[in-house]
Formats: sequence, structure tokens, C-alpha cells
Amino acid sequence: MKNVKKALLATSLAGALVVSAGYGTYSWFTSSTQAVGTIENGTLSVNNGESISTPLFSGESFAPSQVVMGNFVTLENTGSLDQQLKVTYTGSVDKASANPYKIYYMAFKYKEKPSGDVIKDWRQGWERGFFNGNHNPSMSMAKSAALPEGVEMITGEATVEEAQAMAAMAKSAEGTSKTLKIGNDKFFKLKSNQYIDIVFDVKLDQKAGNEYQGAVYNGSLNVEAKQTDHGAKFENKK
Repeated sequence: MKNVKKALLATSLAGALVVSAGYGTYSWFTSSTQAVGTIENGTLSVNNGESISTPLFSGESFAPSQVVMGNFVTLENTGSLDQQLKVTYTGSVDKASANPYKIYYMAFKYKEKPSGDVIKDWRQGWERGFFNGNHNPSMSMAKSAALPEGVEMITGEATVEEAQAMAAMAKSAEGTSKTLKIGNDKFFKLKSNQYIDIVFDVKLDQKAGNEYQGAVYNGSLNVEAKQTDHGAKFENKK
């Protein structure tokens, strides 16, 4: 009898163990971690991709030896990336050659714009030098040390000789139009929030003959931007 009770008790305990194992909960130590990343692309933009509304210059009743003073136009890095600009100028005449039209340019680069009086004084000094026969840009550039801190300046005469020296794209020495590269790559490298003010003055050479009576001259400025990274290219326009 005792053996039977013991057997039943053993069976009962075994059942209890099974029941406990069936309804119990096991917990294991665990750990986890994660990482995320976000990349926001920069923007490459000059003047927000919009055309400049200010005319380069305008004039009428133009005659040999006279000069038309241009308007300053602004090139602004409106993107978040540093950019390299390629600046070209094309002059065209509806008849005869474009050669007798002499193009002089002056440009400032800055983050904080100098006062209008400073720019006006420099422009007057520059123009007096050029129009009195001093066509040496380096002489004008040497004076740039007197400009406010952080301001750079270049001046020049957009001649066929300068264009060839700077590997410019001259369409034809005797054609009705010619395209010239302006300035140098170092100057036309714009950091974010930098600006360039550039102005063009046009002089009709005193040697221009009667074939220029009634002629119409047009000038256009073309600016392309690319990244400064090695291998970056300007857009190929067809």
C-alpha cells in the first residue's frame, strides 16, 4: 500500500513538474544597437540660374573714339558649394568687323561689398589709365592692395591678343563677332556667399571708317559654373 502511495505521489509530482514547465516563461539576456546616416546634397547655383536684368551697357549716336560706360552687374554664388566660373564675353556687329570695338573690364570680388564711393573712385582711376593709353592690367592690379580687406580686383582689356594668351575662343579675327575669355580661373573661383561685380566699357577705335556708320554693336556676357572638384566639367551646350 505504501508503495502504491509512493508511486502515485511520484506520478503526481512528475505531473506537477510537467505542468510547471509548460506554463513557465524563460527570459534570455539581450542587447541591441543601431545607427542611421543622412546626407544632404549641396547646391551649385550662380544668380539662382536667372538672367541678369541689368544691361551691360546702352548707347546711341556712337562714333569713333567715343566710349560707352557700362553698368556693374553682379555674379553671386547662390548655392552652398564652392564654384568655378568660366566667364566669356561675345561682341558682335551687324556689319563689318567687330575688331574696332575695344572692350575694357573691371571686376571686384568680395563678401562684404565696399562702399559705392570706393568703387567709384577706383573705376574713375582705372578708366583714366586705360583711355589715356595705359593698357597694362598688371599696373592697375598692383594698386588693389589699397582696397578694403577681403576685396580682390582685376582689370583688363579684352583684346584678341589677350584672348589667345588665355586660350580664349576667338571665332574669327575678321568676323562680325568674337568671343573672349575674361579674367583668370583663380579670380573667378567663388566660395559660398561670395559676389563679383563686373563692368564693361566699350570704345570704338578712332580708325573705324564710314562702314561703321549706322552699325549696331551687341555685347553679351556668358557665365558657366562647375564644382571645384578635380575632374568637374562645365556643361556642354549645343
